[in-house]
Amino acid sequence: MALTLTTIDLLRHGEVEGGSCYRGITDDPLSSNGWDQMHNKLPTQTHWDLIFSSPLTRCHAFAQFLSHELQLPLHISPSFQELDFGDWEGKTADQINPQLLDQFYLDPISFPPPNGERFAHFQQRVIQAWQSLYKVHQGKHILLITHAGVIRIILAHILAMDIQHSFRLKINNACLSNIQCFQQSGKENFFQLVRHG
Repeated sequence: MALTLTTIDLLRHGEVEGGSCYRGITDDPLSSNGWDQMHNKLPTQTHWDLIFSSPLTRCHAFAQFLSHELQLPLHISPSFQELDFGDWEGKTADQINPQLLDQFYLDPISFPPPNGERFAHFQQRVIQAWQSLYKVHQGKHILLITHAGVIRIILAHILAMDIQHSFRLKINNACLSNIQCFQQSGKENFFQLVRHG
């Protein structure tokens, strides 16, 4: 059976208006610098077949612009939305109980943000959407514009990394990660993280 290569670029949104804070479902727009960051990160020689995006404005606005500019189909997927941080939404680390933060980073499954989305649910919805993405669009080159938390879940999954260790991955504004998925009937999919940063 032939080997099929599916390529997926994960692009985190750029800087957001309102400064740095725990921003999950809070729908703040990109700053002008954030727009520049995303423009500057785009590879010059890349030809995508389609674009997927989180529905939140900081991702969707740029995805919509790029879709129009490149004349590519755009799919909006709520499954690629950031974690709902509950009581932490809009707060900086200094405004949150440090013990709760420590517990979250050591074991996010057992200690999710108060009144926020269960981390296990977040992980499950992202992985399910990710698996659907590369199965449905085999052989395509896809751009997914999303959030740090979503990218972290995907990278931990393909690298077989324990979720608590995924916080060691630095995912800056407009971080671009390139993943190749090799698919062959009857065999397990093989993933390579080709580029990250």
